[in-house]
Amino acid sequence: MLWDPVDPRRLGSLSAALHYRVNGEVYRFSSERTLQRFMKAPARWCGLVRDPVTGRPFRPSVRSPEAYWVGGPYFFESESTKTVFVEDPLKYEVVRGI
Repeated sequence: MLWDPVDPRRLGSLSAALHYRVNGEVYRFSSERTLQRFMKAPARWCGLVRDPVTGRPFRPSVRSPEAYWVGGPYFFESESTKTVFVEDPLKYEVVRGI
């Protein structure tokens, strides 16, 4: 049986050490093990995200354009929106409180 590291029945920790950001959104984990598994393939586990440039929701895949910015990856719908983001990331970064 495969173990799914994203189990909605388990509460995520409030400890900043068990938080990770994807497209600026904060994901909280119940253990270091689940956090590490998530970090290896965030596109696989994060679900629906918003392209920071267009604001449109989409489900990233391993082929989605990606850029790392302040605490985690950002995924994009296309190479063109990634290019726009990389040129001025402060304009498009998403900052959520923890």
